[in-house]
Amino acid sequence: MGKRTRLLGLLVVLFFATALEGLAQGDLRKNAMYFSKGIELKYKDDVDGAIENFEKALQSMPDDAASMFELSEQYVKAGRVEDAFASIKKAVELDPDNKWYQMRLARFYRNFEQYADFIQVYESLTAKYPEDIDMLSELIEVYLIAGEYDSALNKLDLLETQIGHNPLISEQRLEIYKRQGKTKQEIAALQEMIAQNPENTRYYHILAKVYMENKKEKEAAKLYEQIKSIDPSDPYINISLLEYYEKKGDLDKAFEELIAAIKNKNLDFNTKANIYEYWFNKFQTSKNIDQQALQAGNAFLETYPDNKMGYLILGSYYLNRKEYEPCSDMARHALTLDPANYAAWQNLVWCDVSMNATDSLMVHATQAVQLYPTQPYFYWFAGSAYAMKEEDQEAISYFERGRRFVTDKSMLVDFDGMLGDLYHSLGDEEQAFLAYDRVLSNDPDKTLVLNNYAYYLALGKKELDKALAMASHAVELEPDNAVYLDTYAWVLYQRGEYEAAEVQMSKSIKLLKQPDKTYYHHYADILEKLNKQDKANEYRDKAAGL
Repeated sequence: MGKRTRLLGLLVVLFFATALEGLAQGDLRKNAMYFSKGIELKYKDDVDGAIENFEKALQSMPDDAASMFELSEQYVKAGRVEDAFASIKKAVELDPDNKWYQMRLARFYRNFEQYADFIQVYESLTAKYPEDIDMLSELIEVYLIAGEYDSALNKLDLLETQIGHNPLISEQRLEIYKRQGKTKQEIAALQEMIAQNPENTRYYHILAKVYMENKKEKEAAKLYEQIKSIDPSDPYINISLLEYYEKKGDLDKAFEELIAAIKNKNLDFNTKANIYEYWFNKFQTSKNIDQQALQAGNAFLETYPDNKMGYLILGSYYLNRKEYEPCSDMARHALTLDPANYAAWQNLVWCDVSMNATDSLMVHATQAVQLYPTQPYFYWFAGSAYAMKEEDQEAISYFERGRRFVTDKSMLVDFDGMLGDLYHSLGDEEQAFLAYDRVLSNDPDKTLVLNNYAYYLALGKKELDKALAMASHAVELEPDNAVYLDTYAWVLYQRGEYEAAEVQMSKSIKLLKQPDKTYYHHYADILEKLNKQDKANEYRDKAAGL
């Protein structure tokens, strides 16, 4: 009986062991199936599908570090950063010797600015894999980010023993010395770099700059002389000397180097343009700035005759000196090289205005409008040119279109003021008065519009209260303006206030710089209303003689 019982117990144990083994193999198959499907979907960029399958793989085998590793990547893509972090941490716990798991965990630490944790992981990894240069370089980079400069220097030394002397390592070491404020070490390192590569003038430049920053001008000057003797056409020597002389306060010498830099054919054009802009922005109020612009413009023209830069600089020079013909020539030359250059068109149009070249202004301003259909500046001058040619309808078209692009209130006032005058000249009082109203809503003190609007209302004997308010305000603003006094007097006359009108008209006549028959007729009309016929006849005779 005892033997049978023992045999039965053994059979039960074997049964359950077999069942468990079968179950484990089934889970393993499921894990492998889901993991394989997850990898397939990962490479198809199906993030949600990949996550679903890796998670099912983990359900089949909860300690599957490989699925956790893959999930960490997919969770990041899905924006589930915290889940990704937790997943890779668990993977490392399960398989702490896996290099790739540790590297991914370390990068999470870096992204979370947990630099101490990153360093701990990478110190361990670089000890295990000393031949991995990329890993060591990444560790150096994080030491620098964390401000652990001595550790970074030690690792740079280690890197150098592995790959030999490398200029990038030397320059990184220089940067560390600079951050640490270790000027002596910085200078010594640069001197060593120069000794190792005496033909490379770049290190001379850097050392000279360090000397200048530490007020060792003589040492810097010696280095600049060395650079010139090694490579007279060095592209950056003139810029370095410009900075050197500028810091010493010798601006004449500094400017000489700027001109030399422009003429240096080994220096790229963009750098030249940048130093020109730097200089002329910084010293724009200098008494020598015009002559310097002339020299710089000629230097650009000499070095780059097929580039617009020299023509634009010289154009601005002549414009500042009000020499409009050469300015116009420079603008035309610039436009042959760059037909859509805004500055050249602006200069050309302004030169036309300044030389009263109305026909040229009309051509150039209308061309500029086609190129710059949202720039009110060109509409203004196109409209002005047509107005001067008494083509009022065409002028109105330009002013109406241009005002839509105006953002400056004072410019809008000018546009509407011109529109008011032009509409009135065409007999469209309704549009004229609307334009004047817009002006005065933006600038109630616009005296010319106050005067014109009041006068036109007085001529038509309309809204005389409004006309009186505007005319009197114009006179308040400019009490010695004969034109405004005449308008004020005429508004009073139309209102039947003849004595007040005579007072204002008398002031206007006295302030007239030269005789004007309209004013004399106005005065005569007022005097007649006051029964001063003899004096009225006197001014009628004066008017007739003009």
